[in-house]
Amino acid sequence: MTKGFMGEYRNNMDAKGRVILPVAFRELMGREFVITRGIDQNLDLLPKDVWDEKVEKLEKLGTSSPAARAIKRRILGMAIEIEIDNQDRITVPQNLREACGLEKEIIFVGQGNYVEAWSKQLYDEMNEGIDFSELASGLDF
Repeated sequence: MTKGFMGEYRNNMDAKGRVILPVAFRELMGREFVITRGIDQNLDLLPKDVWDEKVEKLEKLGTSSPAARAIKRRILGMAIEIEIDNQDRITVPQNLREACGLEKEIIFVGQGNYVEAWSKQLYDEMNEGIDFSELASGLDF
């Protein structure tokens, strides 16, 4: 399994939805990977091996639960394979840009075995006023 995505990087996306993937992430991600809608209002960028593991877990959810069907629709239904172009850019499809409020400023956040992409505005709003010491108090890491 790919590990080691860490750090926070900011890049600008052009009007066609193209954005340079940070070099620290390109090296681990490979030239082709999967991008999909995350659980929050963000995108998840997953190396193919990590994506395969996620699909296996999602398939085990079955279809009897409305929650399982909704999660599978959101993650699998919006997933697309992406290839990094010769200028080290990815093109984020319009439907994913709209779903996550991505416009110009994009924040890429390493999450261990995958990367999140956020609208700068939404990312800043989400982190505003969070007491991280309180959140961490119940977690063992």
